[in-house]
Amino acid sequence: MAIFIITEGITKLIPSGWLFPFAGIIIGLTLVRAWTAGRTNTRDRDLHGRMILVTGAFTATGLELMLELAKRGAQIVALVPDLSDQLVQILVQLIQQTTGNELVFAEKCDMTSPASIRQFHETFVKGRTGTGMQAEPPRIDAVIFCHEYAHIGVWDRLGRSKAQRLEEEDRRRKNAYGTYFFSTLFLPFLLRSPAERDIRFINLVNPMYAASVSQFEPKGVASVAASSPASVTELEGERSLRSILFARHFQRVLDALINPPVPPTSQDSTQVPITPKKQSNIKFVTACPGFGLEESIAPFLGATKDDAGVSQSRLGRFLYFILWPLLFFIAKQPAATSQTPLYTLCVPHNNKVPKPSAEAVPSAEPQASSSSAGASAKPKRSQEPDPVLTGGGLYRECDMVQLPSERGKWLMEEESVGRAVWEWLEAGVKAWEEEEKERLGTTDAKPGGKDASSTAAAETAQPEVDVDSTLPGLKGKFKAS
Repeated sequence: MAIFIITEGITKLIPSGWLFPFAGIIIGLTLVRAWTAGRTNTRDRDLHGRMILVTGAFTATGLELMLELAKRGAQIVALVPDLSDQLVQILVQLIQQTTGNELVFAEKCDMTSPASIRQFHETFVKGRTGTGMQAEPPRIDAVIFCHEYAHIGVWDRLGRSKAQRLEEEDRRRKNAYGTYFFSTLFLPFLLRSPAERDIRFINLVNPMYAASVSQFEPKGVASVAASSPASVTELEGERSLRSILFARHFQRVLDALINPPVPPTSQDSTQVPITPKKQSNIKFVTACPGFGLEESIAPFLGATKDDAGVSQSRLGRFLYFILWPLLFFIAKQPAATSQTPLYTLCVPHNNKVPKPSAEAVPSAEPQASSSSAGASAKPKRSQEPDPVLTGGGLYRECDMVQLPSERGKWLMEEESVGRAVWEWLEAGVKAWEEEEKERLGTTDAKPGGKDASSTAAAETAQPEVDVDSTLPGLKGKFKAS
């Protein structure tokens, strides 16, 4: 009966001569939407007992990721700038009720404030957070940086005032500083984790990086900061590319920390014994979710609202409303933008991949067999190895990709490039901290003449690893067991 009613309704609304063209249009749009949504993560991982920190957790992609992680049993700590926001508490409760996972919490950590990051670090390391992890020792299994993915800046054709440009550049700068500061601040803590623990940093970046590959010239701290192009696409491309290169260099640092220089066998010998290089159990990768409708297209057109609730561009908001039916089919929804970050979290770690058994290894010597059996036997094809998470890699559409052109490959592999980006971020964070101290009218992060980092270091004294001698470009010393 229901099918008959539906059929009658369709025939009345659509003439019989238009049924097949209409059906073709529907099928075509469905295929276009499936293609633009990209690949779907087919890997799964049991995350029970895993502690995952998520920045930008209440963005569209961040919420989708938290929902998927909670379904897999992970213990999630969403880092937010303001815990008093009632919407944060409501969303946390909704995720808990929807997934049946009570281990979803929110903690205060403003990624645009160095003092807030230091305070969260000190609180977490001491095990005094409200996440049910008061028992020692606290642990971290993954950190997902979602706060850098959202597009910053309105399309140039829609007009931007000088104040808007300065505010946008300030947001780009602070987002990058926050990722660097958070990662390096927690690194000594993570280095004391067991060597067999699978730890991952996943930084989400916007898809504009290709626009900056041809003109990115990091010759030092000053030139990287001064080479900012004018258009918003190039500015966003430089921000994304810088994050990719930072992740690549960070992985170099991690691998160098477990591969210290080997001294010669004797004082008279100039030969250094060759030892196989180890890979760190900590992996830092970047994931590009693609062009999201809410976090890429809407901000680009100025259809979003600022902190005061005012639209960034009325014309852009009108264009977004008119083009929304088309954008719905060609841009990604949050369920699609979360697939690549989820893949980088679920793909096997290099020290978690099971080694092939002796039976699976083909013998180099031919086995004796009868002539009849040899005639009928066919050579077996070797199975392709499963993909393994590659530290410092760039992932897109659930697969590792390379930067475009030979220049892109050079940027990724040239150590001096990564060192220049690292030094730019290091110098910027120092100025950032001083800027906040002046704004708050303080001279130290904590009373008593000692900042949070020095206090935490004194309380958790460990043998020092001289990173300067391990890898050039990383200044200072990290604590490690």
